[in-house]
Amino acid sequence: MNDKITLDRIKLMHPLLRAEVTEMYHEICLALTGKAICRFAYTLRTFKEQDELFAIGRTKPGKKVTNAKGGQSYHNYGLAFDIVLLVDTKGNGKFDKASWETNVDFDRDGRADWHEVVSICKRYGWEWGGDWKFTDLPHFQKTMGKSVVQLKQLLDAGKLAVKNTTYPLL
Repeated sequence: MNDKITLDRIKLMHPLLRAEVTEMYHEICLALTGKAICRFAYTLRTFKEQDELFAIGRTKPGKKVTNAKGGQSYHNYGLAFDIVLLVDTKGNGKFDKASWETNVDFDRDGRADWHEVVSICKRYGWEWGGDWKFTDLPHFQKTMGKSVVQLKQLLDAGKLAVKNTTYPLL
């Protein structure tokens, strides 16, 4: 089942990745056939949004949610997304519960749904935060061979891919 919110969020990603991510998302939807669907919780984040998240657990109440300030995340350049599984707990077609459980097989096909998503994304060449020393299980990114420092330099130099956007020319 396609999630309209996710499809709208994919449209915010870097123009060079949108078609691939859309195709990848459709494959994810076909793989998850049970009580859970995949939603992209975040794709593109502005520097301001990133700074607001960075403040949580530091200057704002709550538990830290990111170690990246504005400009230091691949989300800021449309090159990353975070996932969450939405679960239909009542069997009524309304996906009413968010789940970050990585070991649950909601569609009972013998494989945890989270890992089905991970496998598909990796097959498309996306880096998964679950493979890092500091794990970030919902996170996927495609760096296009650039560090966040290089991406920020491209933006600061005015090398933009699309007029009136913050997408760096890659």
